[in-house]
Amino acid sequence: MRRVTLYPGETVADAARKAIAFGVESITLNQAAAESGDPEPLHQLRVASRRLRASIELFSGVIYAGQLKIYRRDIPWISGLAGEVRECDVTSALLKDRAVKIDPELAESIAPLLEELDARRKSGHAVLYEMLASKRFRNLTAKMSQPAIKKIGGDRTLGAAAAQLVRLIARSAMRFGSELDNQAPAAKFHKLRVRIKRLRYALEMLKTLGGKRHRRALARLEELQEALGMYHDVTVASAWLRQYAEISAAPPKTILAAGGLIQLLARREAKLRRRCVKAWRRFERSEAMRDALEEIRRAGRLALRPVTSPELNPDPPASHQPESAPRESDDDSHTEHISNGSYSATDITS
Repeated sequence: MRRVTLYPGETVADAARKAIAFGVESITLNQAAAESGDPEPLHQLRVASRRLRASIELFSGVIYAGQLKIYRRDIPWISGLAGEVRECDVTSALLKDRAVKIDPELAESIAPLLEELDARRKSGHAVLYEMLASKRFRNLTAKMSQPAIKKIGGDRTLGAAAAQLVRLIARSAMRFGSELDNQAPAAKFHKLRVRIKRLRYALEMLKTLGGKRHRRALARLEELQEALGMYHDVTVASAWLRQYAEISAAPPKTILAAGGLIQLLARREAKLRRRCVKAWRRFERSEAMRDALEEIRRAGRLALRPVTSPELNPDPPASHQPESAPRESDDDSHTEHISNGSYSATDITS
Protein backbone atom coordinates (compact mmCIF):
# COMPACT_ATOMS: atom_id res chain seq x y z
CA MET A 1 0.00 0.00 0.00
CA ARG A 2 1.36 3.41 -1.02
CA ARG A 3 1.52 5.91 1.83
CA VAL A 4 1.95 9.65 1.89
CA THR A 5 4.47 11.29 4.20
CA LEU A 6 4.01 14.86 5.41
CA TYR A 7 6.75 17.15 6.74
CA PRO A 8 6.73 19.71 9.55
CA GLY A 9 7.95 22.56 7.35
CA GLU A 10 4.99 22.32 5.00
CA THR A 11 2.02 24.59 5.55
CA VAL A 12 -1.19 22.92 6.66
CA ALA A 13 -2.75 23.93 3.32
CA ASP A 14 0.03 22.33 1.27
CA ALA A 15 0.00 19.19 3.43
CA ALA A 16 -3.79 18.90 3.08
CA ARG A 17 -3.66 19.25 -0.71
CA LYS A 18 -0.81 16.75 -0.89
CA ALA A 19 -2.52 14.14 1.32
CA ILE A 20 -5.91 14.41 -0.39
CA ALA A 21 -4.49 14.38 -3.92
CA PHE A 22 -2.33 11.38 -3.00
CA GLY A 23 -5.39 9.55 -1.68
CA VAL A 24 -7.30 10.16 -4.90
CA GLU A 25 -4.32 8.99 -6.94
CA SER A 26 -4.15 5.77 -4.89
CA ILE A 27 -7.81 5.08 -5.61
CA THR A 28 -7.47 5.67 -9.35
CA LEU A 29 -4.32 3.51 -9.54
CA ASN A 30 -6.30 0.55 -8.16
CA GLN A 31 -9.43 1.33 -10.19
CA ALA A 32 -8.70 -0.68 -13.34
CA ALA A 33 -7.58 -3.78 -11.44
CA ALA A 34 -10.55 -3.52 -9.06
CA GLU A 35 -12.91 -3.36 -12.03
CA SER A 36 -11.64 -6.80 -13.08
CA GLY A 37 -12.86 -8.21 -9.76
CA ASP A 38 -9.54 -9.48 -8.43
CA PRO A 39 -9.67 -9.73 -4.61
CA GLU A 40 -6.40 -7.93 -3.77
CA PRO A 41 -7.00 -4.79 -5.90
CA LEU A 42 -10.51 -4.60 -4.43
CA HIS A 43 -9.00 -4.71 -0.97
CA GLN A 44 -6.45 -2.04 -1.89
CA LEU A 45 -9.19 0.17 -3.33
CA ARG A 46 -11.10 -0.11 -0.08
CA VAL A 47 -8.02 0.68 2.02
CA ALA A 48 -7.10 3.62 -0.23
CA SER A 49 -10.56 5.12 0.21
CA ARG A 50 -10.30 4.75 3.99
CA ARG A 51 -6.89 6.37 4.05
CA LEU A 52 -8.33 9.19 1.98
CA ARG A 53 -11.13 9.60 4.53
CA ALA A 54 -8.48 9.77 7.26
CA SER A 55 -6.76 12.60 5.36
CA ILE A 56 -10.06 14.43 5.07
CA GLU A 57 -10.73 14.13 8.79
CA LEU A 58 -7.18 15.15 9.73
CA PHE A 59 -7.54 18.38 7.75
CA SER A 60 -11.29 18.89 8.15
CA GLY A 61 -10.73 22.22 9.88
CA VAL A 62 -9.27 23.83 6.75
CA ILE A 63 -11.63 22.29 4.18
CA TYR A 64 -14.63 24.37 3.17
CA ALA A 65 -17.86 23.10 4.75
CA GLY A 66 -19.61 22.47 1.42
CA GLN A 67 -16.77 20.33 0.11
CA LEU A 68 -16.34 18.55 3.44
CA LYS A 69 -20.00 17.51 3.37
CA ILE A 70 -19.59 16.01 -0.11
CA TYR A 71 -16.37 14.21 0.82
CA ARG A 72 -17.91 12.70 3.94
CA ARG A 73 -20.86 11.48 1.90
CA ASP A 74 -19.10 10.15 -1.18
CA ILE A 75 -15.91 8.57 0.16
CA PRO A 76 -17.90 6.11 2.33
CA TRP A 77 -19.94 5.41 -0.81
CA ILE A 78 -16.77 4.17 -2.52
CA SER A 79 -15.43 2.19 0.43
CA GLY A 80 -18.89 0.79 1.21
CA LEU A 81 -19.40 -0.72 -2.25
CA ALA A 82 -15.86 -2.13 -2.29
CA GLY A 83 -16.42 -3.42 1.24
CA GLU A 84 -19.55 -5.36 0.29
CA VAL A 85 -17.58 -7.31 -2.30
CA ARG A 86 -14.63 -7.77 0.03
CA GLU A 87 -16.85 -9.09 2.84
CA CYS A 88 -18.12 -11.85 0.56
CA ASP A 89 -14.52 -13.02 0.05
CA VAL A 90 -13.74 -12.84 3.78
CA THR A 91 -16.96 -14.62 4.81
CA SER A 92 -16.43 -17.37 2.25
CA ALA A 93 -12.89 -18.01 3.49
CA LEU A 94 -14.06 -17.96 7.11
CA LEU A 95 -16.83 -20.51 6.46
CA LYS A 96 -14.42 -22.85 4.70
CA ASP A 97 -12.01 -22.58 7.62
CA ARG A 98 -14.71 -23.24 10.25
CA ALA A 99 -16.35 -26.07 8.26
CA VAL A 100 -13.49 -28.45 9.07
CA LYS A 101 -14.63 -28.36 12.72
CA ILE A 102 -18.20 -29.56 12.15
CA ASP A 103 -19.46 -33.03 11.27
CA PRO A 104 -17.69 -34.13 8.03
CA GLU A 105 -21.02 -35.15 6.50
CA LEU A 106 -22.45 -31.70 7.13
CA ALA A 107 -19.24 -29.98 6.04
CA GLU A 108 -19.78 -31.36 2.55
CA SER A 109 -23.17 -29.62 2.47
CA ILE A 110 -21.89 -26.03 2.66
CA ALA A 111 -21.57 -25.76 -1.14
CA PRO A 112 -24.92 -23.89 -1.47
CA LEU A 113 -23.66 -21.36 1.12
CA LEU A 114 -20.54 -20.68 -0.90
CA GLU A 115 -22.54 -20.48 -4.13
CA GLU A 116 -24.86 -17.91 -2.57
CA LEU A 117 -21.89 -15.84 -1.42
CA ASP A 118 -20.35 -16.04 -4.89
CA ALA A 119 -23.60 -14.84 -6.47
CA ARG A 120 -23.79 -12.01 -3.97
CA ARG A 121 -20.19 -11.07 -4.74
CA LYS A 122 -20.84 -10.92 -8.47
CA SER A 123 -23.89 -8.73 -7.91
CA GLY A 124 -21.95 -6.41 -5.61
CA HIS A 125 -19.06 -6.20 -8.05
CA ALA A 126 -21.42 -5.22 -10.86
CA VAL A 127 -22.67 -2.30 -8.75
CA LEU A 128 -19.09 -1.32 -7.89
CA TYR A 129 -18.13 -1.46 -11.58
CA GLU A 130 -20.96 0.90 -12.46
CA MET A 131 -19.93 3.28 -9.69
CA LEU A 132 -16.32 3.42 -10.86
CA ALA A 133 -17.52 4.19 -14.41
CA SER A 134 -20.04 6.81 -13.28
CA LYS A 135 -19.88 10.55 -13.92
CA ARG A 136 -20.35 11.12 -10.19
CA PHE A 137 -17.16 9.19 -9.43
CA ARG A 138 -15.19 11.01 -12.13
CA ASN A 139 -16.37 14.41 -10.89
CA LEU A 140 -15.54 13.54 -7.30
CA THR A 141 -11.97 12.40 -8.05
CA ALA A 142 -11.39 15.41 -10.32
CA LYS A 143 -12.48 17.86 -7.62
CA MET A 144 -10.52 16.12 -4.88
CA SER A 145 -7.34 16.12 -6.95
CA GLN A 146 -7.24 19.90 -6.47
CA PRO A 147 -9.09 20.58 -3.21
CA ALA A 148 -9.85 24.15 -2.15
CA ILE A 149 -8.33 24.89 1.26
CA LYS A 150 -9.12 27.77 3.61
CA LYS A 151 -6.46 30.43 4.03
CA ILE A 152 -7.28 30.90 7.70
CA GLY A 153 -5.53 28.08 9.51
CA GLY A 154 -4.02 26.77 6.31
CA ASP A 155 -1.08 29.15 6.48
CA ARG A 156 0.28 27.60 9.69
CA THR A 157 3.15 25.17 9.45
CA LEU A 158 2.22 21.54 9.89
CA GLY A 159 4.77 21.20 12.68
CA ALA A 160 2.96 23.83 14.73
CA ALA A 161 -0.51 22.41 14.08
CA ALA A 162 0.06 18.64 13.88
CA ALA A 163 -0.54 17.75 17.53
CA GLN A 164 -3.79 19.70 17.59
CA LEU A 165 -5.00 18.08 14.36
CA VAL A 166 -4.30 14.54 15.58
CA ARG A 167 -5.68 15.27 19.03
CA LEU A 168 -9.16 15.87 17.58
CA ILE A 169 -9.16 12.39 16.01
CA ALA A 170 -7.64 10.79 19.12
CA ARG A 171 -10.25 12.39 21.35
CA SER A 172 -13.06 10.88 19.26
CA ALA A 173 -11.54 7.40 19.53
CA MET A 174 -10.84 7.69 23.26
CA ARG A 175 -14.34 8.88 24.05
CA PHE A 176 -15.91 6.12 22.01
CA GLY A 177 -13.68 3.45 23.50
CA SER A 178 -14.43 4.52 27.06
CA GLU A 179 -17.93 3.05 26.63
CA LEU A 180 -16.69 -0.34 25.41
CA ASP A 181 -17.40 -3.46 27.48
CA ASN A 182 -18.42 -7.10 26.97
CA GLN A 183 -22.10 -6.15 26.78
CA ALA A 184 -21.67 -3.50 24.08
CA PRO A 185 -23.40 -4.25 20.73
CA ALA A 186 -21.30 -5.35 17.77
CA ALA A 187 -21.97 -2.00 16.07
CA LYS A 188 -20.09 -0.26 18.89
CA PHE A 189 -17.01 -2.39 18.25
CA HIS A 190 -17.21 -1.65 14.52
CA LYS A 191 -17.46 2.10 15.05
CA LEU A 192 -14.46 2.03 17.37
CA ARG A 193 -12.56 0.05 14.73
CA VAL A 194 -13.26 2.77 12.16
CA ARG A 195 -11.95 5.44 14.54
CA ILE A 196 -8.86 3.41 15.41
CA LYS A 197 -8.04 3.01 11.73
CA ARG A 198 -8.48 6.72 11.14
CA LEU A 199 -6.19 7.54 14.05
CA ARG A 200 -3.56 5.06 12.91
CA TYR A 201 -3.57 6.41 9.35
CA ALA A 202 -3.25 9.98 10.64
CA LEU A 203 -0.23 9.05 12.76
CA GLU A 204 1.38 7.26 9.81
CA MET A 205 1.12 10.40 7.70
CA LEU A 206 2.96 12.33 10.42
CA LYS A 207 5.77 9.85 10.99
CA THR A 208 8.41 12.55 10.34
CA LEU A 209 7.27 14.20 13.58
CA GLY A 210 7.43 11.01 15.57
CA GLY A 211 9.98 8.95 17.42
CA LYS A 212 9.94 6.07 19.87
CA ARG A 213 6.64 7.06 21.50
CA HIS A 214 5.03 7.58 18.11
CA ARG A 215 6.07 4.09 16.98
CA ARG A 216 4.85 2.61 20.24
CA ALA A 217 1.41 4.17 19.79
CA LEU A 218 1.25 2.89 16.20
CA ALA A 219 2.16 -0.65 17.30
CA ARG A 220 -0.59 -0.65 19.92
CA LEU A 221 -3.11 0.74 17.44
CA GLU A 222 -2.22 -1.97 14.91
CA GLU A 223 -2.68 -4.65 17.57
CA LEU A 224 -6.06 -3.21 18.52
CA GLN A 225 -7.15 -2.82 14.90
CA GLU A 226 -6.26 -6.45 14.16
CA ALA A 227 -8.36 -7.73 17.08
CA LEU A 228 -11.31 -5.51 16.16
CA GLY A 229 -11.00 -6.55 12.51
CA MET A 230 -11.18 -10.27 13.29
CA TYR A 231 -14.17 -9.68 15.55
CA HIS A 232 -15.92 -7.70 12.80
CA ASP A 233 -15.33 -10.45 10.23
CA VAL A 234 -16.89 -13.05 12.54
CA THR A 235 -19.95 -10.91 13.34
CA VAL A 236 -20.54 -10.22 9.64
CA ALA A 237 -20.31 -13.94 8.81
CA SER A 238 -22.65 -14.86 11.70
CA ALA A 239 -25.23 -12.27 10.68
CA TRP A 240 -25.17 -13.47 7.08
CA LEU A 241 -25.57 -17.14 8.10
CA ARG A 242 -28.57 -16.34 10.31
CA GLN A 243 -30.23 -14.43 7.50
CA TYR A 244 -29.49 -17.26 5.07
CA ALA A 245 -30.94 -19.89 7.42
CA GLU A 246 -34.14 -17.88 7.87
CA ILE A 247 -35.00 -17.22 4.23
CA SER A 248 -33.19 -19.89 2.21
CA ALA A 249 -34.85 -22.91 0.63
CA ALA A 250 -31.60 -24.85 0.79
CA PRO A 251 -31.51 -28.61 1.55
CA PRO A 252 -31.95 -29.58 5.23
CA LYS A 253 -28.32 -30.69 5.56
CA THR A 254 -27.15 -27.26 4.38
CA ILE A 255 -29.36 -25.56 6.97
CA LEU A 256 -27.97 -27.90 9.63
CA ALA A 257 -24.45 -27.07 8.49
CA ALA A 258 -25.29 -23.38 8.72
CA GLY A 259 -26.52 -23.95 12.28
CA GLY A 260 -23.30 -25.73 13.21
CA LEU A 261 -21.24 -22.90 11.77
CA ILE A 262 -23.32 -20.33 13.65
CA GLN A 263 -22.55 -22.10 16.93
CA LEU A 264 -18.84 -22.25 16.17
CA LEU A 265 -18.77 -18.58 15.17
CA ALA A 266 -20.70 -17.61 18.31
CA ARG A 267 -17.97 -19.12 20.48
CA ARG A 268 -15.31 -17.46 18.40
CA GLU A 269 -17.17 -14.16 18.59
CA ALA A 270 -17.36 -14.28 22.41
CA LYS A 271 -13.63 -15.01 22.65
CA LEU A 272 -12.71 -12.19 20.27
CA ARG A 273 -15.04 -9.79 22.06
CA ARG A 274 -13.16 -10.35 25.31
CA ARG A 275 -9.86 -10.00 23.49
CA CYS A 276 -10.92 -6.66 21.98
CA VAL A 277 -12.02 -5.26 25.34
CA LYS A 278 -8.73 -6.31 26.95
CA ALA A 279 -6.72 -4.85 24.06
CA TRP A 280 -8.58 -1.57 24.37
CA ARG A 281 -8.05 -1.40 28.14
CA ARG A 282 -4.31 -2.03 27.64
CA PHE A 283 -4.16 0.75 25.09
CA GLU A 284 -6.14 3.09 27.33
CA ARG A 285 -3.99 2.41 30.41
CA SER A 286 -0.72 2.70 28.48
CA GLU A 287 -1.33 6.41 27.78
CA ALA A 288 0.42 5.76 24.46
CA MET A 289 -1.62 8.44 22.70
CA ARG A 290 -0.82 11.07 25.30
CA ASP A 291 2.89 10.32 24.93
CA ALA A 292 2.71 10.32 21.12
CA LEU A 293 0.87 13.65 21.05
CA GLU A 294 3.45 15.18 23.36
CA GLU A 295 6.25 13.88 21.15
CA ILE A 296 4.60 15.29 18.02
CA ARG A 297 4.08 18.65 19.73
CA ARG A 298 7.72 18.83 20.82
CA ALA A 299 9.02 17.81 17.39
CA GLY A 300 6.83 20.44 15.75
CA ARG A 301 8.09 23.12 18.09
CA LEU A 302 11.72 22.16 17.46
CA ALA A 303 11.12 22.28 13.71
CA LEU A 304 10.13 25.94 14.06
CA ARG A 305 13.44 26.95 15.63
CA PRO A 306 15.82 28.76 13.25
CA VAL A 307 18.96 26.86 12.31
CA THR A 308 22.11 28.64 13.50
CA SER A 309 24.94 28.52 11.00
CA PRO A 310 28.53 28.74 12.35
CA GLU A 311 29.48 30.70 9.22
CA LEU A 312 26.81 33.32 9.78
CA ASN A 313 27.36 33.46 13.53
CA PRO A 314 31.09 33.06 14.19
CA ASP A 315 32.27 32.71 17.76
CA PRO A 316 33.26 36.01 19.39
CA PRO A 317 36.93 36.69 20.06
CA ALA A 318 38.33 34.85 23.04
CA SER A 319 38.69 38.06 25.02
CA HIS A 320 34.96 38.68 24.77
CA GLN A 321 33.83 35.17 25.67
CA PRO A 322 32.18 34.77 29.06
CA GLU A 323 33.96 32.73 31.70
CA SER A 324 31.27 30.07 31.59
CA ALA A 325 28.75 29.18 28.94
CA PRO A 326 25.20 30.28 29.64
CA ARG A 327 22.94 27.59 31.02
CA GLU A 328 20.91 25.98 28.24
CA SER A 329 17.15 26.18 28.44
CA ASP A 330 15.66 23.04 29.94
CA ASP A 331 12.34 23.47 28.16
CA ASP A 332 12.80 20.15 26.37
CA SER A 333 14.25 18.22 29.30
CA HIS A 334 10.95 17.60 31.02
CA THR A 335 7.24 17.44 30.33
CA GLU A 336 5.72 20.88 30.33
CA HIS A 337 2.63 21.82 32.29
CA ILE A 338 -0.73 21.33 30.57
CA SER A 339 -1.25 25.07 30.29
CA ASN A 340 1.81 25.21 28.02
CA GLY A 341 0.29 22.76 25.54
CA SER A 342 1.09 19.24 26.71
CA TYR A 343 -1.58 16.61 27.31
CA SER A 344 -2.43 14.67 30.40
CA ALA A 345 -4.03 11.23 30.32
CA THR A 346 -7.48 12.75 30.67
CA ASP A 347 -6.87 15.79 28.50
CA ILE A 348 -7.15 13.78 25.27
CA THR A 349 -10.78 13.04 26.02
CA SER A 350 -11.73 16.37 27.59
